[in-house]
Amino acid sequence: MGWLFCKDWNRKQTIDNCTRNWETVDEYGNLVQSTCIAHCYRGNAFSGVLWTVWERTFTRNGVEGRPTERWIGCDLLKYYRGAPYRDQGWGYKDMEESMGPCYYSCPKKYLDMVPLDQAGTNPEWRRMVQAYHAQKSAKKKSGKFSRFSLMTS
Repeated sequence: MGWLFCKDWNRKQTIDNCTRNWETVDEYGNLVQSTCIAHCYRGNAFSGVLWTVWERTFTRNGVEGRPTERWIGCDLLKYYRGAPYRDQGWGYKDMEESMGPCYYSCPKKYLDMVPLDQAGTNPEWRRMVQAYHAQKSAKKKSGKFSRFSLMTS
């Protein structure tokens, strides 16, 4: 999948678009409702990653038609200005856990919100997320200064 560029959108509008709930009717007549139940942005003023947890329900005449599904989304966000794009604004590239994104700053609690038995989970990617957080925690415990701690002293 490629990038979707949104002319004149700011970061907040892009995040609002990427986390907007939606619904449709599937080929079996089920009402399919997808709801963003958690999201956070990790990045800076010009680019970052939007982590989301989605829940999808399937109902027909008020009765569950299929089991509820959950998944972790990983949307890359970036600000574009000028060539090769005519205008400026934010763009995004949507991915999900099953694609094994090369980004590991997903909140650990999101892993707990989507059990491994859900379709589309990626155990190897989850190990990398856990390793990322363990390394980050070890650096904090070692007392090494980060660029952020130097700015506040």
